[in-house]
Amino acid sequence: SWISKYAYIGVTSFGLNLIADGMNEKGLSLGTLWFPGATYPKIPKDKPDETIAIEDLGNWILGSFKNLDEVKVGLESIYIWFHEIRALKEVPPIHFALHDSSGKSMVIEFLDGKMYIVDNVVGVLTNTPKFEWQVTNLSNYINLTAVNKKITHFDGTVIDPTGEGSGLLGIPGDWTPPSRFVKIALLKDFVKKTKSIRENINLAFHLLNTVDIPYGAIRSADGNFFDHTQWVVVKDLSNRTLSYRTYKNLNIHTINLEKEIPMLKGKRKKIKMIGAD
Repeated sequence: SWISKYAYIGVTSFGLNLIADGMNEKGLSLGTLWFPGATYPKIPKDKPDETIAIEDLGNWILGSFKNLDEVKVGLESIYIWFHEIRALKEVPPIHFALHDSSGKSMVIEFLDGKMYIVDNVVGVLTNTPKFEWQVTNLSNYINLTAVNKKITHFDGTVIDPTGEGSGLLGIPGDWTPPSRFVKIALLKDFVKKTKSIRENINLAFHLLNTVDIPYGAIRSADGNFFDHTQWVVVKDLSNRTLSYRTYKNLNIHTINLEKEIPMLKGKRKKIKMIGAD
């Protein structure tokens, strides 16, 4: 057990106090993403006081640390117990994206029975393959640019670009994790930078719209499983606001953590996401 130092807000899953995506009052952010292929370290049987269950990890990190440097040190002193989550009927294969208010980002992955903590200069994370592969894959798209192509001549023939956006011809358009990684990594670098907080939040939602998955566009062969984007979260780590929209309600709703803290008085508060099942 532990006592939290900092207040935090987060999206929970499966009716549990499991933080899937959240932020604390110091501007530390954590996101949990599905990561098939994760293999976890074995836990020493004689270290129960140094072990934390996976469903508590997000709460512990957000409640205990104010930046990524502190998280790195904290993770060195614990073991993480990955076990079957009843609602999932399996041990969840996951990895984590963390960011802090200084602008730093990092990834926590579990591969070959070991925990890897990697600085994330790209600032993007999706799912499989592992983060290192995703970064290397960006080299396949270094020809892409936000600048439209010019008229060119080929063997005496004048070739005109087919329209606006010709500099990005070839950017992935499917919803596989590598394609979503490439698309967001490039677009967030290419887009025109904004000045105000409101414009930045609006821009973040527009970027995420480019990888939004509509229900039915991805399904299993037997037709029993449909993947889609259930909700989207945008966090302002400097001003401690969490904005979200859900699949059934595209209106953007914002919660200001700094304004909520005085009203909490040390107690937990549940806020239902509008449009969430």
